[in-house]
Amino acid sequence: MKNAAKHALRLLTLGLAFSATSGHLSTAAAQQPVEIQFWTWYLSPKFDPYIKTTIAAFEKANPGIKVKWFDKQATMVQDFIASVNMGGAPDVVNLNIDETAKAAQNGFLRPVDGLTAPATLRTTFYPQTLRNFTIGGKVYGYPWYGSLNEGVLLYNPDLLKKAGVSAPRNMTEMLNMVKAVKDKTGAYAWVPALKDPGGASFLGYFFSDGLPIYNAGGQAAFNSPAHIALLQRYVDLFKGGYLPEDALRKEAFQLATELYAQNKVAMIVGGPQALNRIKDSNPSLYAKTVVTTAPLGKANVQTGTSMGMVIPTASKHPAEAAKLAAFFTNNANQMEFAKIVPIVPTTAAAQNDAYFKKVSTDPIAKATSLVGASGRFINPGFKVPGNSDDLYKNFSDNIEAAMLGKKTAAQALNDTVSYWNANMKK
Repeated sequence: MKNAAKHALRLLTLGLAFSATSGHLSTAAAQQPVEIQFWTWYLSPKFDPYIKTTIAAFEKANPGIKVKWFDKQATMVQDFIASVNMGGAPDVVNLNIDETAKAAQNGFLRPVDGLTAPATLRTTFYPQTLRNFTIGGKVYGYPWYGSLNEGVLLYNPDLLKKAGVSAPRNMTEMLNMVKAVKDKTGAYAWVPALKDPGGASFLGYFFSDGLPIYNAGGQAAFNSPAHIALLQRYVDLFKGGYLPEDALRKEAFQLATELYAQNKVAMIVGGPQALNRIKDSNPSLYAKTVVTTAPLGKANVQTGTSMGMVIPTASKHPAEAAKLAAFFTNNANQMEFAKIVPIVPTTAAAQNDAYFKKVSTDPIAKATSLVGASGRFINPGFKVPGNSDDLYKNFSDNIEAAMLGKKTAAQALNDTVSYWNANMKK
């Protein structure tokens, strides 16, 4: 009997020891940090220090979360779609407004207003920047760094003086001086966005002139006589050799920055980011570059875009992902980013930041002060259509056909409007 009791006690002791060990292991497992995967778009290696420092600050404030960062570039969208199709996905993804809309429409994203209180989102971001990521009444992205399409005007004062013109105050003046600049200096006046890849950039010129993209019924309506006349203006300049041929093959901002640094373009209309490149490639030209307000179209509006941070439906850690997205996009961290590169913060508090009120003759500092507090203007100008990849390609192909004389301006726009209205998903 005693032996039986000893045996039972031994078993009980072993059982208690096993239970204690199991409990310890369970507690240890529970304390293991959650690892979330974070994808950005074209930010490495230039901004590695900022991203890594911000991640480190987040992990310190949230010791239960570890962040694994990947920077995607040309393959970002394809990689994201592939990850979703394979049943997995990163937890936080950096997408722009267009790609966010498409991903949300395809059911790939979680509404973030179900992860962060709507009141918090409304007090953090400008109303319009939040609307940019709102699809079907739900918010699908935390607005991040932005840019303005018109932004500022940068110009080479020597070339304008040689051409006998002053800086244009609006787009009408800009178009009127294109011939004089080229004829008298050999340089192009500026590089318009005729056919930027992945978008329908010329639509922005219609919007900035107050011309509608859609009618009241939501159908494409950019083929009125006024639309045709504006396109014809650009076609005439292109055919006359007053706009660079490469504008049909290269992204306008990249081309403008490249040619400006070579004294082959007199002006750049766009974000201050161009100045960083000019400072590196042609310091003497950078030093004399004049920065002023951008020439706007007849509607007198700025347009723009922004990046956002989204949470895929397939994320296994949406609560932790939302914390990271909210942290990166808060005002303090957007302002830190703005001090490294002249982005336009999407947070409402940025408009009152002393950093944007500094007076300086340095081109980057002046450009930053002109646009940095203008995040409320970040608005693509028109709603992204359903099936946008096909529609934008059709639009851009028709713009190219008009520029090359393969179609009249009227035929190009009529053909595009017909295609859009037959293929647009509401």
